[in-house]
Amino acid sequence: MRMSKYRQVTEWIQNRIASGELNRGDQIESENDISRVFGISRQTVRHALGLLEQQGVLTRVQGSGTYVSDEKAVEEEKKELSHTVTILTTYVDNYIFPRILRSMVERLEKDGYSARIMFTGNRIETERRLLERFLEEGNRDPLIAEPVMSGLPNPNLKYYRRLMSRGIPILFFNSFYEGLNIPHISMDDIQAGKIATEYLIRKGHTRIAGVFKTDDGQGRRRYLGYLKALGHAGIEVDESRICWIDTLEIKDFSRIVEKLKNRLRGCTACVCYNDEVAHELTRRMLQNGKKIPEDLSVVGIDNSDLARLNPVPLTSVGHPMDALGTRAAEMLLQLIKNPNSDVTYEFPVEISERSSVCTYAAE
Repeated sequence: MRMSKYRQVTEWIQNRIASGELNRGDQIESENDISRVFGISRQTVRHALGLLEQQGVLTRVQGSGTYVSDEKAVEEEKKELSHTVTILTTYVDNYIFPRILRSMVERLEKDGYSARIMFTGNRIETERRLLERFLEEGNRDPLIAEPVMSGLPNPNLKYYRRLMSRGIPILFFNSFYEGLNIPHISMDDIQAGKIATEYLIRKGHTRIAGVFKTDDGQGRRRYLGYLKALGHAGIEVDESRICWIDTLEIKDFSRIVEKLKNRLRGCTACVCYNDEVAHELTRRMLQNGKKIPEDLSVVGIDNSDLARLNPVPLTSVGHPMDALGTRAAEMLLQLIKNPNSDVTYEFPVEISERSSVCTYAAE
C-alpha cells in the first residue's frame, strides 16, 4: 500500500531524529524546502508538521522556525528572562569597541538592566564554547552579539537557533549571519564602500585599489559598494587591484606587505577596509620612502581615533559608534517586549575629509 504524502514527511523527520541526524533543539527545513524535496503542496507539509507538533516531536517558534522539541527548552521558556543582558563582542578594549559598548551599557542601565560583556577574540571556537555554556546552564539572559567571521560559513549557527527555540531575544550588532533570521544593527557597509570610492573618483582617481577583509561580512559588503561606485562611474573593475586580507593578517601586517606592493602597483588611490588597515598601509608606505597622498591617496572607514592620529590624518567614512550602541540596546529592549518586532537598522554614513587624499590630474 502506497504511503500517504504527509506520512512520508512525518516518517522522514522521525527517522532523522532516531538516527541522530537531528538532535533536540535543531531547526528543521522550512515548509517551502520540504515541499520542494517531496514535490508536494505546502498545505500537506503543514499538516504533517502540525501532527508532529501535536505529538510533541516538534516545536514551532513564531518568526523563527520549527525545531525538534527539547524538553529542557520547553521548561526553560516558561521561566522569566533575566534582567542581565549578555553582550558577546569580538574585542573589548581597542579601536571603536569601547565607545559602542559604553553607550550600549549606559542605555540598558537606564531601563534597569545590567550587562555582562564577554569577548570571543573573533574566534569561532570561543564563540562555540560560550554559546554551549549558555545552553548547558539554562541561561535566560537576552543576548546582543557581534558575529564572528561573518563572511565565512559558521558551524555555530545551530547554537543561536537553539537559544531562539528557548525564547531568548537575540540581536546582532556590526554585522550578521546570513543563515539566521535574527535582526541586526550596523552601519550601511555597502554605502560605506561606495562613498569612499566615489570620493576618490571625484578627486580624479580612476586607478583605485581596494584592501578588503575576506572573513567578515562587512568586508564583502564594503567591496560591493566599491564595485557599485566604479560601475556607476563607468570605470572597469581590475581584479589585480584588489587585495583580500583576513583577521590574522591584520594582526601581523608584515605577512601581506609584498602582496600589497603588487596589488597597488600603478594605482593612485586605495580604499581600505578600515582605519586600522589604512594606518598600517600609510606607515609601510612612509617607511619605503613613498608619500601620502602624493604617491598614493588613502581612504579609511570608521573615522576612529586612528584616522586623526595617523602620520597623515586620514580621510575616513564615519562609523556611528555611540548611536549604534544606544540603538542596539533600545532595539533589544523592544525585542524583549515584542519578540516579533522588525528592528533591523543600518545607519547611513558620511565621509570626513582630512589630508590623506589629493586631487589627481591625469598627464
